[in-house]
Amino acid sequence: MRELRLKWLLLGSLIDSIAMSSVWPLTTIYMNQELGHSLVMAGVVLFLNSVASILGAFTAGKMYDKYDSYYLVLGGIVFTWISFFTLIFFNGWPIYPILLVLIGLGTGWLAALTNAMGTSIKSRDGRYVFNMLYFVQNLGVMIGTALVGILFKHSVAPLFTIASVMFIVFFIVALFTYRIPQESPSEHATNMNESEKTKIPKINLTIIMSFFISLLIMWVFYQQWSSTVSIYMLKLHIPLKSYSFLWTVNGFFILVVQGLLSSRGGKLLKDPFHQVYLGIFFFLASFGLLAVAHQYYHFVIAMVVLTIGEAIAFPSIPAIVNSLSPYDQKGKYQGLTSAFPSAGRALGPLIGSMIIESTSFVFLYSLGLFVILFVLIVIAIIIESSKKKATMYE
Repeated sequence: MRELRLKWLLLGSLIDSIAMSSVWPLTTIYMNQELGHSLVMAGVVLFLNSVASILGAFTAGKMYDKYDSYYLVLGGIVFTWISFFTLIFFNGWPIYPILLVLIGLGTGWLAALTNAMGTSIKSRDGRYVFNMLYFVQNLGVMIGTALVGILFKHSVAPLFTIASVMFIVFFIVALFTYRIPQESPSEHATNMNESEKTKIPKINLTIIMSFFISLLIMWVFYQQWSSTVSIYMLKLHIPLKSYSFLWTVNGFFILVVQGLLSSRGGKLLKDPFHQVYLGIFFFLASFGLLAVAHQYYHFVIAMVVLTIGEAIAFPSIPAIVNSLSPYDQKGKYQGLTSAFPSAGRALGPLIGSMIIESTSFVFLYSLGLFVILFVLIVIAIIIESSKKKATMYE
């Protein structure tokens, strides 16, 4: 059966990532400095954006299993484009936060569909597909955030114009290349109710849910790099431009690690579960380094370690979830693979600020070390005791 070509899925994902990442970094600055609203209000808007992303991802994943992904993607692109295009001309209060929440819905929708469509590519190893998706998404983040620094002065109109144009290109790419025959399980799923669908083995579900909860917890702490670390560095008299450079380091090392993994077919270790363990170990180690950081180079080293961890672990998880998901429910579980990190992104700034107010920055980052270590131990025990009994749906 003819399948979607990976290069077109990657191109669509790259365009989407560039457009999205040319917008989200300026939300807090724009709302605070240009629209005159508090940082708390900006945080609320970003929280609602993440909640909308969760709803979009979950809904799109469920619908992928029942309906033609071609029309779902085109609909998601048009919906998101309308929001971006409107913001070119109307970007004041309250239309800006309202449309930003709608963009969050579109973001989650398209992310879930991209992952779900990645599961349909059988000519490539699953780990390779998801590593390449992660690679181009982060390349898009680097390009998009660079555009923010170049184009954003006091008006957001140029950035929304670029995002709108990018989504027109995305629509054209999807229109001519995403039209493929649906897999028979998905066609059959249209006429099935929930009780008739393939029952996922309990062991598979246990492993999948352990990954989802792990993603939620890790993203709660990952968000500290975006929310509380900048404030901590300022308290240590490290300038904001030095903090911004950390994200350049992050993007560079993601591309390096992903480039290495892509050249190896997405495989650093033979066992994909062991690859996840290794990534999580680097991830937790970065918080140990962050808890004792006082000089700028400490933060750079911690960011490098964090980046290596995320680049190894995060793309491997959707690939494993794909192999554990029944054919007629792959969209549902890929949607959840996108939704749980979005929940962590939504909760992270709120949880971090609450812990800091009652304790300290050092306590928060030390807590990250021990909580993620606990997560690693628990999922290793769960997976190693059950993975040989799991049913694989390759």
